[in-house]
Amino acid sequence: MGFLREALLTIIATAGVLCLVALILGAFFKVSFVVFRTGSMEPNFPVGAISLVMQTPASDLVPGDVAAVLPENYAVMITHRVVAVSPVAGMPGVADLVLKGDANASQDPLPYRVASAKKVLATVPGVGAWIMAMRGPWFLGVGTVLLSALVMWAFWPKREPAHRKEP
Repeated sequence: MGFLREALLTIIATAGVLCLVALILGAFFKVSFVVFRTGSMEPNFPVGAISLVMQTPASDLVPGDVAAVLPENYAVMITHRVVAVSPVAGMPGVADLVLKGDANASQDPLPYRVASAKKVLATVPGVGAWIMAMRGPWFLGVGTVLLSALVMWAFWPKREPAHRKEP
């Protein structure tokens, strides 16, 4: 039982350290993740796929790149393929991005005026759906109870058997 307890604690501690390292590296290199929640980019980016994205100046994007933008007054990020990039006169570093979802018949109705966007670097199908499920209240509640039980189990005082006690 002691081995199992130590193994579980080691796995959880390692996962925690990896999360902290990922958080620090993400902030340093300006990388994060985007989960595809709609089918507008299928079949290359199916619903539930997760992509590693990097903050990139809008002027560095080229047609064919897949970029995520958060337009003003929008609550969700739009992740579509770049069709055109046009610098905005009088606004250095700002560009109008024309985007189109791979599964959409037409381009997005208006260009997105942004200084930067998140360029997709790599994608893994299916993993994003699991991550989104882990953000739900049931998973968080059950995870909290299980983690608390594991910590209690690890630090609960241990009794020595009576025959092992010294006189």
